Amino acid sequence: MMKRLLAFGMFAVCLTASASADPYDQLPSYGYPSEAAQQLNPYDAVPEVDPRWCRFGGYCPRPWGYRDEHREGHREEHHEGPKLPGMLGHETLLVDCGRAWHQDYDGERHESHHEGRREERHEGHRTVFFSIDEAAEAASPNATILIIPPGEGMTCVESVHIHKPLTLATYGGSGKAVIQAPPGKPCLTAHIPLGDSLIIDGVKFIARSRETPCVAVEAGHVTMRNSQVDSRGADWAFDVRESGELTLEQSRIETDFSGVHARRATVTLKNVDIDIAGRNGAAFLNLGRTDCLDRDGGTIHGSVGLALECSEGSVESTNIIGASIGILASSGTRGLRLTDVKLTKPDTGILLLPGQLGMVTVERSTITKARDGIIVAPGAESQITGNVISDNRETGITTFGAGALISNNKIVGAEDGIRMLASQAFPPPMFPDFAAIPIIDSDGGGPVVENNLIANAHHAGVRIDGRFGGAQHRLNGKLMGNTIYVEHGQCIDDDYNDDPVRVRANTCNRDHFNWLF
Repeated sequence: MMKRLLAFGMFAVCLTASASADPYDQLPSYGYPSEAAQQLNPYDAVPEVDPRWCRFGGYCPRPWGYRDEHREGHREEHHEGPKLPGMLGHETLLVDCGRAWHQDYDGERHESHHEGRREERHEGHRTVFFSIDEAAEAASPNATILIIPPGEGMTCVESVHIHKPLTLATYGGSGKAVIQAPPGKPCLTAHIPLGDSLIIDGVKFIARSRETPCVAVEAGHVTMRNSQVDSRGADWAFDVRESGELTLEQSRIETDFSGVHARRATVTLKNVDIDIAGRNGAAFLNLGRTDCLDRDGGTIHGSVGLALECSEGSVESTNIIGASIGILASSGTRGLRLTDVKLTKPDTGILLLPGQLGMVTVERSTITKARDGIIVAPGAESQITGNVISDNRETGITTFGAGALISNNKIVGAEDGIRMLASQAFPPPMFPDFAAIPIIDSDGGGPVVENNLIANAHHAGVRIDGRFGGAQHRLNGKLMGNTIYVEHGQCIDDDYNDDPVRVRANTCNRDHFNWLF
């Protein structure tokens, strides 16, 4: 009878231990459920590994193959770590940076002596790792690496290099896994075969270095979801090089310098927040050839939210607060579309530059409390439609002889609502360090400005000015069907419009427009 009671008591203890909270048995619980979590639901039970039991000399499965030598008999045993279920037919590896006390920081062999036992790490198959970089090196292509977040684990202080298609995701319910870059190094560098993808789901990156970006996409496709990048003091939060691809969704970038840079790349941004703290001087732009054929000439530094040079893709439902330039954009061959973008308190909201054969489309976006809302450089083919630009200090939209379509916008509150200037006057004085040689000249057609609401300008609703360098230059275009509200200034200032910018069918109201926003 006593034996039965004892056996029942041991069984109850085992049930209690297996039901206890363990970071290896939990699923991510951050805002948006990760795809990794969905694939692991229902999740197969993982054998429990209690680090406390290991530390006090008790037996536990080690996360690597190891040799257990005993003084008596020299018996050798080989164990493997807990097996994680695979996802979509691929293996799953676990990273717990909080258990790095097993490992030397220099990555060399770790030995410990405990009651005559010698533990030694060996190469071979493992399912639990102490660093993400080590797990990525050992993982097979398309494997999933799950990272224990701080609280259950610890911050992973390392520079991760990915050379194959993988998935990185948070594992546990206490928040996002955290990767902090060592001084002078990037958080993550992706150099993946073209056509393959790295997926990052629910991870936070931290960088404090001005020498390197936080995330560098050298080749391949990087998709980041439900994640956060804290790159204060960093060069760029993301740097996407030629032929790289970046998809950024449901994520946040916090920086006091610059957000995303892409050159001759493909970008897809949706539901992204970019917060740029304070003012760190002007943006320094040295773009080399504006057709982006000069691979070494283009450099951009300073406070820029998005710098998309000759890039393709879309930016949708993205919020940018601050920056010297909110978005710098020039199109690749297949075009670049900015939709439902909200920019608050930039110096220049959007700067459009000439690129390759595609067109930049800006639609249904909002620019508030900027110095200049949108600036269109010579040769930059663009469509600017359905936007709201309000409470700016200088201008709503400025075009330098470019072949742009500007229609159905609401421009309320500025010195001049729209300025149509000669291409020779570019760059404007607010870009003293701008260099782009050669600037592609206008196609001669000039901008088409039609069906806009322009209200409450202090000087002029529309200013047409072909002067530059003591001479007046040819300035073409159309100004038709606009509704203008000006209480004290001029509706249309065309004193320096000797050439035929066709002005007709515009409505001038000598009244203040009651703007509710």
